[in-house]
Amino acid sequence: MKRIFPYLIIIALAVLSVSSCKKSARDIYAEAVEEWIGREILFPDSMMTVTGEMIAPPTADFTIVSYYDSTGCTGCRMKLPFWNEFMNRVDSAKGNKSVAVIMIAAADKQTELKHLVRFNHFLGKMISDPEDEINRLNQFPNSTALQTFLIDQDHRVIALGNPVTGTNLSKMYISLIEGEDRDSQQLQYEEEIHEFNFGRITPEEKVVHTFRLHNSFADTLKVREVITSCECTEASVSSKVIPPDSDYELKALFRDTVQGEFFRTILILFENNKPDIQFELSGEINNQ
Repeated sequence: MKRIFPYLIIIALAVLSVSSCKKSARDIYAEAVEEWIGREILFPDSMMTVTGEMIAPPTADFTIVSYYDSTGCTGCRMKLPFWNEFMNRVDSAKGNKSVAVIMIAAADKQTELKHLVRFNHFLGKMISDPEDEINRLNQFPNSTALQTFLIDQDHRVIALGNPVTGTNLSKMYISLIEGEDRDSQQLQYEEEIHEFNFGRITPEEKVVHTFRLHNSFADTLKVREVITSCECTEASVSSKVIPPDSDYELKALFRDTVQGEFFRTILILFENNKPDIQFELSGEINNQ
């Protein structure tokens, strides 16, 4: 089974954020592929969702399993609006196959997570696992970039990496679900990512940054939607119709009360299968 996945290492480099003084991101991802591809993800006999529903281990043709520990803002890291958008793409490509999404929240934040599920109309199942039982069964990788898995009906891992963090991984997941010839896939597109760090800000301080962009395509860009990773971030584009060789802007606003480092994401989705553009906002909230 591992023979068909050497290209995953190349694809993941554009979206995998891993730092190590001894090993490169390529080495770390290669080791994770070697360890996890073909490995069975273990589940308890029954699991409870944050909405109080008891569910059994997944039986779908494919299931995406994404684990989130208790550190930081769990809801912000989940990026539920992005997951809904990704699952809409999966629904259009899966044919007669069944595909499920299970998020595992190892945090005692049931009220908050229940609100997030309902507010975002989340299309998958969110498991409440405050005792971190599922992680203890599996010993997931320490890197958050490697805590999402695509598994088959036998719960065997066929891909890893979070598909909502980059176009290459989302294409890879969809291709695997479609059942394309994985030996010959060529996913060469590098997604466009823009970053800005606000530095240190105070709780409830509203900060704004404007990203200046350019349409380098030969035809007009039409913005379908702008989505953000959580409620504390807002974004808007200066125009939803951008002619060729024209400039446009994305205005990003952020305000939150939770102290500590933050990392938020914005995504511009275009019509006519034009590549998405991703924006990353970071900084630290501190009242000192």
